[in-house]
Amino acid sequence: MKIAFLSRWNATCGAGLHAELLCRKLLSMGFNVLVFAPSLESANADWHHRMIDVEDEEWVMRVYGETSELEYPAGGFMGAEVLEDDYDVLVVELYNRLPVLKLAEIHEKIRRKAKLVGVLHLAWRRDIPPILKIKWDAMVIFDKRYHNELLAHYDLSNIGRIEEISYPFAILDSPPTRIEEAEDRFLFITYGRQPELEYLDYIRGLREICSGGEAVYFVLRSDGRLPVDEPWIIQKVDRPSLRRIHGYLRGADAHLIPKSDTRGVVISSTIYQSLYSGTPTIVPDTRYFENIPPIEEDGPVMKYRLGDLEDFIEKARRLMKDYSLRERLSENARRYALEASDEVVARRFLELFESL
Repeated sequence: MKIAFLSRWNATCGAGLHAELLCRKLLSMGFNVLVFAPSLESANADWHHRMIDVEDEEWVMRVYGETSELEYPAGGFMGAEVLEDDYDVLVVELYNRLPVLKLAEIHEKIRRKAKLVGVLHLAWRRDIPPILKIKWDAMVIFDKRYHNELLAHYDLSNIGRIEEISYPFAILDSPPTRIEEAEDRFLFITYGRQPELEYLDYIRGLREICSGGEAVYFVLRSDGRLPVDEPWIIQKVDRPSLRRIHGYLRGADAHLIPKSDTRGVVISSTIYQSLYSGTPTIVPDTRYFENIPPIEEDGPVMKYRLGDLEDFIEKARRLMKDYSLRERLSENARRYALEASDEVVARRFLELFESL
């Protein structure tokens, strides 16, 4: 079976990471894979898209042009290679800059030779009607919210079946990388390229916690330093591979994920990238994490109320002082990640393909 993906690739993007985790796992299982990725010129026009420091693999072709949120679903282009290459299944990562109307123009020809499977990353109902003009053999959703809040009440007759399959957790065993500047102090870490204001709770809360010298905060960003210069903050500008990120995580004592709230249906690809590292993780109680249970329910993360500094400070300090709590979070995290590992999810997709 040859499986093709239409997706972003090798970039700081949740839709692209989904394809990468599945593709690499399917490749390791002996399947032939092919990736149709967007041109860098079109993808880099989006704030959320930045290439990581690796080169595209030989089975990756950049053959389509993204549109913009304002033009969606029109705009962009779709290269002839999407029709001309041979494959048995085409998995389309559906996000809000995909040239959906260009795909709609050729989808019937694609379905004559291959199964067509969509993976829903869209967050808002306004983006759903255009994708329903395409006939899908199957549509994959990550959890029930995507059906109940996005798909429900539309005519779904063009979707052969809807399958709920979790976003995959990355399973990596990188050796820990402890940054020298931390010395023997408690080390908090955040990586990524979130907007600066999303770090607000952590900067203000850790200012109180770290000023005494017992802890430091390592901020790894790909788009420049935060405009903060304090002795307890260590900053590095880099866009490392996921394997290197896991090394940094395992060298730290706690992972802080910054995410503002939204009314859209969303998940955090960061938690799926990082959880298996076992580094105790603190997250805000936003929609990005609402389906992941907190430690109080024997879950894999500690949650605090977004915007409540007292709640964040109390929980961060408890994590610093309580080794058994950190151990419990670490064990829960690794167990939780294994339940929806990249291999488990890849096998679920294979079962879906074989059933179509």
